[in-house]
Amino acid sequence: MDAHLFAALGLLALGMIAWQAWRERAVELRRIPSDWQMSIDRIAREQAQGHHRQVRDSVLQACMRLQQYPRKSRVVPHVRVRLAALLQRDPVYPELVRAIRAACASGAEISETSLCVSSDLLLEDVRQCMTLAELFGQIERHERRGDLMIAASLHPTA
Repeated sequence: MDAHLFAALGLLALGMIAWQAWRERAVELRRIPSDWQMSIDRIAREQAQGHHRQVRDSVLQACMRLQQYPRKSRVVPHVRVRLAALLQRDPVYPELVRAIRAACASGAEISETSLCVSSDLLLEDVRQCMTLAELFGQIERHERRGDLMIAASLHPTA
């Protein structure tokens, strides 16, 4: 009798574990809607082909679309993390953010002009990456005496 009781409890426990795992997987699949998943997959394919400027433009457009979502949306954080992971594989974006943080570590801020000169990057790429970094809350931009100044945001809020 005790053996049957223990076997039944064991089967019940295994059933509950399987049900919980299935439920968590179903919830995980619903976190990122299929249209966003397709967009992220398309962007990843472009990146694998080496179209980094188009990838940054697509990520920028996706971030603009995300700003239209309600503030407490559950989709936004998951999509932002996936987009940020794509940007980390970009050859320009991480280098630029590191250069801004390194320059701001010694001083308060750096000008856009000196950043372009010191990094040997194209102005178009620098501006595109700065827009993305600002959307992700990594930098703050403001204008001073006709020059665009950039400061690292060490405590991103976005």
